[in-house]
Amino acid sequence: MVRANTPEQDLFERGILARLSGVDAGYKTATVLFGIEFEARTGEVALITGPAAAGKTTFMHLLRLALQPRSGRCVILGAEVGKASARARANVKKRIGYVAENPTFIENWTAFDNIAMPLRLAGQKPRDYADDVRELVEFVGLTDAADLTVEKLSGAERHRAAIARALAAKPALILADDPTAGMSPGDGRRIVRLLAEMRRVGAGVVIASQDETLADCAPLNHWRMERGRLSPISQKASEEAEAFE
Repeated sequence: MVRANTPEQDLFERGILARLSGVDAGYKTATVLFGIEFEARTGEVALITGPAAAGKTTFMHLLRLALQPRSGRCVILGAEVGKASARARANVKKRIGYVAENPTFIENWTAFDNIAMPLRLAGQKPRDYADDVRELVEFVGLTDAADLTVEKLSGAERHRAAIARALAAKPALILADDPTAGMSPGDGRRIVRLLAEMRRVGAGVVIASQDETLADCAPLNHWRMERGRLSPISQKASEEAEAFE
């Protein structure tokens, strides 16, 4: 007997990677997010901008299942977060790539070995993942730095390594929390363009940043977070995104 899909699984099969409806969230007694309405789709990039302490990081914690919603409905990769079992949540997390504002590494390991870490943890042998990791290293522009220990990398190079590591397991949803912090404007825009390229392989990308100017550097949907409330600024249809380039 074939088991019918749940409504949440149907959303995922239709390319809706995340849907938040009327979601409140926060920490202990403090509510940080109010009535969030948001959708992320396969092959699209969402940029969430807003000032410091607006709720952007809390929002990213929701999307990566590090925080439970207090109310409303939060569906991520076919699972309703508030009702999913621990096992289902763990399976969803495996399909999410996360780039933190200040990514951590094993500092005395090379960039190559740090990028390969998710594949090693999954039980793959170096001979199995070497070609894939070299391809990622080239994709993020770290070919000349792949054999350097991470402690020798510049800030921009560390973020490139973090992006490559997040992509190593071929995630369906990629989250980047303020990935351009502390960078020059040029480096920051290159990082966002690099992340936006992942829409071409069908991933969905959500980027949080204080930098409003990033909205015009890649094809993306722009949202604004202000005092815990999220609103759309501009939305590009897929055909517009392709025309952008």
